[in-house]
Amino acid sequence: MMARFWTVLPVLLWLFSAGIATAADEQAWQRGQAMYHKGWNGQAACVRCHGNQGQGREEGGLRAPPLAGKPDQQHLQRALLEGVGSNGQTLHPLMPRYHIDAASLNDLLAYLNVIGTDTPGLTDTRLRVGVSLPANVYGAAIQAGLNRAFDQVANGVYGRKLELLVNPASDQVFVEVASLQAGLQAISYSATDANKLAVIGSLPLPGVANFSDMPASNNFYLLPSIREQASALLTQAALDARSDISGSAPDNVPGNKASQQLTLIYDLGNDPALHALLKELREQARVNHQSLREQIWSAKVRKPGEAVIYLGSAANLREVLASIGDGLVYASAIHIGHASLQLPPAQAARLRLLLPWHTSSPVFDLPTAYSDAAYAAGMVLIEALKRSGRQLGRAELLQQLDQLRDFTVAGFGKIGFHPGQHHGSHGGQLLAVDAEHGIFTVLRTW
Repeated sequence: MMARFWTVLPVLLWLFSAGIATAADEQAWQRGQAMYHKGWNGQAACVRCHGNQGQGREEGGLRAPPLAGKPDQQHLQRALLEGVGSNGQTLHPLMPRYHIDAASLNDLLAYLNVIGTDTPGLTDTRLRVGVSLPANVYGAAIQAGLNRAFDQVANGVYGRKLELLVNPASDQVFVEVASLQAGLQAISYSATDANKLAVIGSLPLPGVANFSDMPASNNFYLLPSIREQASALLTQAALDARSDISGSAPDNVPGNKASQQLTLIYDLGNDPALHALLKELREQARVNHQSLREQIWSAKVRKPGEAVIYLGSAANLREVLASIGDGLVYASAIHIGHASLQLPPAQAARLRLLLPWHTSSPVFDLPTAYSDAAYAAGMVLIEALKRSGRQLGRAELLQQLDQLRDFTVAGFGKIGFHPGQHHGSHGGQLLAVDAEHGIFTVLRTW
């Protein structure tokens, strides 16, 4: 037995040491990647002249040569420290003379060995786009919306054709667009800051009540924030309270605030994100002179005729409508989903649903609305790719998304982002429900 142990031990030690070496090599190129993109001790970053993929760039009649696949440490050291090229000639004065230690030089060299292969889904002729979708009517609608957008650039962007991959592995795609969140995990990708996977236009799963936006630095949402959506529900109720008998809202006159009794019903009493939201809604109701009575849902009879803001799932919707007589109920079209179309027509007629984006038609079903939102997400990607230029990398794409201002998508509206503000649009539509015909009708936009 001991003899067998001493025979196996060298193999185990070799495997262990090989694993350490692999991890160390990966850490080295990742450190080198950070230097390439951000510079070293305040000195100029290589990416500025040589490109995100090390291809080299031409500007003002000068061309910075490609760096990818140049593993010769001696030549790299002479170029960085002495400004001498591999042919022995002095490099252009615009090439900085760096002060860099041997360990950092090795890290940079390790990155130059892999640059150009460290960004999945990107080649000279193809750009792969990932989307996480279920196999249902919403998944099909989102896929159709993205394909409709990509048809606008059938010949590609800077010669790269856009290829849509449904539910791909994380190492297959360059960017993620219009994935349906909840129930499915979005594509996860661990990378350095310079190589983060951009996530554009994630869409909420219909029929699921969610009160948290969970922002991330590389996520660019097309829809208004949850807080903005809930605030719009109160505003829409106030507009209806000030409407005349014909249903048209009067002009906004200073001091003309609603005096209205509202009941706020919610059925997720232990949700911290919901409680943070409720605090803001109470303040808004106070400013609007709205009397806001709150209740966690139970099947007790409400005061008949009161308007209700319902922040909850579809499970209790029928009972909420039945308990309030002839009053209107305002809710999220996303949280309620298709359950509103399964109501008796008389109940559905008292429902007002807020869709947090614009659609291309005044009459539609919910999958069509999702297709429109996916189309808008695809058009945002295309615009950001055009602005990023041919020398494309994930860092360039993220930068261009952060700088996107007032970009208009036909049938959807204006979209814009700022650093730290990644909710691209700030409007939506108030819908009436036609359960008899299975459609929604736009009452007003906001």
